[in-house]
Amino acid sequence: MAICLSAVAVEAQNQAVGLRAGGSIELLYERDLSADRFLQFTLAFPNYDGIAVTGLYNWRCCKWTDWTPRTCDWYLNAGVGAALGAYKFKDAGFLVGAVGSVAFGCRFRHTPISLEVDYRPMIGAVAGGDKKGFYKPGLWNFGLAVKFHF
Repeated sequence: MAICLSAVAVEAQNQAVGLRAGGSIELLYERDLSADRFLQFTLAFPNYDGIAVTGLYNWRCCKWTDWTPRTCDWYLNAGVGAALGAYKFKDAGFLVGAVGSVAFGCRFRHTPISLEVDYRPMIGAVAGGDKKGFYKPGLWNFGLAVKFHF
């Protein structure tokens, strides 16, 4: 009985891992909270010259199943979150910022893979090091992501 219940609990918790490239390179992990909400955590290398951890709370805003009914479901997600890290490896400064996210993508029906294009701006500041002040590269953070769902 306990084995059956634990199998049902594991099946109900959808997760994904993936890779995102664009304004940075990122390793990502997603965990569903419900059918229309999920958390996303990333380990990023902002502007390819630092390291940061980002956490986002996302909503599944729209889903279209009739555009390409044989291949994939299309979706639009939006979210908010925060990032912490170090910027400029040579003379590192502490990076902190608020992050937004808008993603448009497709999840394939016959494989556990999804592809998406997104815009993830970060409004933040760098303190310490020789790059103090507003984090300008954060406003132009467009990317492409591929995710494996399990």
